[in-house]
Amino acid sequence: MKRTDQERIERELKRREKHAKTPERKTGDAPAEAGAAAPAAPVGGLTVSEYVRNLLALLQYDDQQIYNTRDDDDVFELLLTMKADLPEKQWETVLRSAIQKTKVVEKDLALTELKALLAD
Repeated sequence: MKRTDQERIERELKRREKHAKTPERKTGDAPAEAGAAAPAAPVGGLTVSEYVRNLLALLQYDDQQIYNTRDDDDVFELLLTMKADLPEKQWETVLRSAIQKTKVVEKDLALTELKALLAD
């Protein structure tokens, strides 16, 4: 067998192992070793993409702007939960992704208002 064939087989095996691990990480069903915490799952059980979807579901918007960034208790509660569950460096990622999915014109205004809620 040629070296290139061996390397191709190794790459394919690594790719299959990676794909086999992915569903475990997403569902949080990865078997944890005795006494060790699972580092892949966040504390609250929600991932960044789940927070993005939840925030997007709560936002009220049209083509121009998002309306309930300041005064909605559900949005505020979700942001508080996110602050507890995710590291600080991922907060802006969640906010930017959710705002981008709305496809509104006033993205910067919504981001500023949601960041102000996080600062409170």
